[in-house]
Amino acid sequence: HSQTPSWFFRNGYSGNGGFVNQATMDARLEMYVKTVMNHVYTNQYGSVVYAWDVANEVLHAQNSGWEAVYGNNKKNAPYVKKAFNYAYDCLEYFELTDSVKLFYNDFNTYQEVQNIIDLITYINQGRKVCA
Repeated sequence: HSQTPSWFFRNGYSGNGGFVNQATMDARLEMYVKTVMNHVYTNQYGSVVYAWDVANEVLHAQNSGWEAVYGNNKKNAPYVKKAFNYAYDCLEYFELTDSVKLFYNDFNTYQEVQNIIDLITYINQGRKVCA
């Protein structure tokens, strides 16, 4: 949540630009997820990747670019669902849906059990992609 640089969310990829709209951010997110996964799976070592941490610490994010673009509804965060769908699309393309797992990762999960269940339920609506 805090590792993505601010410029990734801004017009012209500028640290001083205004935040992009959701459609632009959707395209950037799709480009990023699919580019990284394509690079890995077209590489000679791609076969050793058995899992992806698709989203990390969404529930604990504060003042992130994701919130600036998509709002603060963390249990129904559309960008998280989209990230999982983009990742799953790549696994389908490379015929890896049965051998590679997609994960949501967070800390202090014992404090957020119901919120995590709600988020995972939202992500999985329509397609089972998250472990």
